[in-house]
Amino acid sequence: MIDYKLEFNLTTLQKECSNKVVSAYLNKDNILLDAVCGAGKTEMLLECLKIALNQKKKVGLACPRKELLKDLYFRISNYFEVNYFGLVSGDIKKNINSNFIFLTTHQLSKFKDYFDLLIIDEIDAFPFYNNFQLEEDALNASNHFIFLSASVPQKYYKLVKKNKLVLVSNYQRFHKKNMPIPTIIKTKFISFNIIKKLIFIKKKYLIFVPNIKLGKRYSMLFNFLRIKHKFVYSKNISQEIINNFKEDKYQVLVSTTVLERGYTFKNINVLIIQGDNNIYDEATLLQIAGRVGRDSKYYQGDIIILTKKITNDINRCIKRIECYNEMLSM
Repeated sequence: MIDYKLEFNLTTLQKECSNKVVSAYLNKDNILLDAVCGAGKTEMLLECLKIALNQKKKVGLACPRKELLKDLYFRISNYFEVNYFGLVSGDIKKNINSNFIFLTTHQLSKFKDYFDLLIIDEIDAFPFYNNFQLEEDALNASNHFIFLSASVPQKYYKLVKKNKLVLVSNYQRFHKKNMPIPTIIKTKFISFNIIKKLIFIKKKYLIFVPNIKLGKRYSMLFNFLRIKHKFVYSKNISQEIINNFKEDKYQVLVSTTVLERGYTFKNINVLIIQGDNNIYDEATLLQIAGRVGRDSKYYQGDIIILTKKITNDINRCIKRIECYNEMLSM
């Protein structure tokens, strides 16, 4: 008998969502789990995974980004207290004969008609979202799906309206506190003085930049100011850097959008530089904002957007967070 172990109790709403996922799975419905950052999407899947694995079903969990996939692999393996789940990512091929395989969406083409249940996390993330080939590979890998996201694209809601997906939604974080609302600072020139003022308050900051060139400029600034920090992007990110930031060995972590989703840090604030850049669409801004306030002891925090103009995506992001918070007060 395969089972999992949690060191905490699910909230009432998490239990309700878990039960809805199980019910829809047993009814052989495809599922859309729409939950805010910090709602506990992974934990709400565990009961369904337990049932599927005990039914000897072949289960896949696909994620667009390999670093996030590895995090999911270790978290879920720890919940089930096993080390025989499969992992396929790039050069890594581990336990591929397991009934539960974690894989990047790029690997799906190798698993045609393979899975009885395929879970796709971060459906709005690059490179999966709007990638016809990867979406086609997913559809060819299974005929039973659970789609997950904290920033669901509209096309999935349309499938819900057509009764092709069962919607399971949770807009409450596990600690039941509101999501912090971003603060906008309009500035024609992104001034280093603004950055220095924020950093010298001694708060811990995750600073997002739209490109590597700008990230290196800010890294040079923090070197000059003797601020303990690291700059990460897709080619240099490592678990060591992430762990050191979690352990407060750096006050600042400068990042491209490589850290926009999937990572949880305690007691941090977020600063978005050049918020009007095209790279910051509604989903990206929502995911970045979701890094703040995820811990029950530190459910507040600053989300500051430095921008020359207030874009439609910024407005939509703020409106969506406000809507989530209004739902909690009902």
